[in-house]
Amino acid sequence: MMKFQRRVSRKRYLKSKRIYEYERITLDIPRKYHETIKPLLNQDFETKVTIEKDAIVITLTPVKTFRHAENIPQKITQ
Repeated sequence: MMKFQRRVSRKRYLKSKRIYEYERITLDIPRKYHETIKPLLNQDFETKVTIEKDAIVITLTPVKTFRHAENIPQKITQ
């Protein structure tokens, strides 16, 4: 079972005279899915949320990025 969590963060500014508040809604991943998700931890994802009948469908699609430094082509010697 998974639950959405609502967290309100409060940050002080102007020498603690004012407070900036913002809300975060999070969804914790159950332990049984951790091994599946670990290889994907450092990736960015596009998120799509849809409601179908009585279900919420959250689709995460990896964002394609250009990683030139990681894929250096080998020099061809003649």
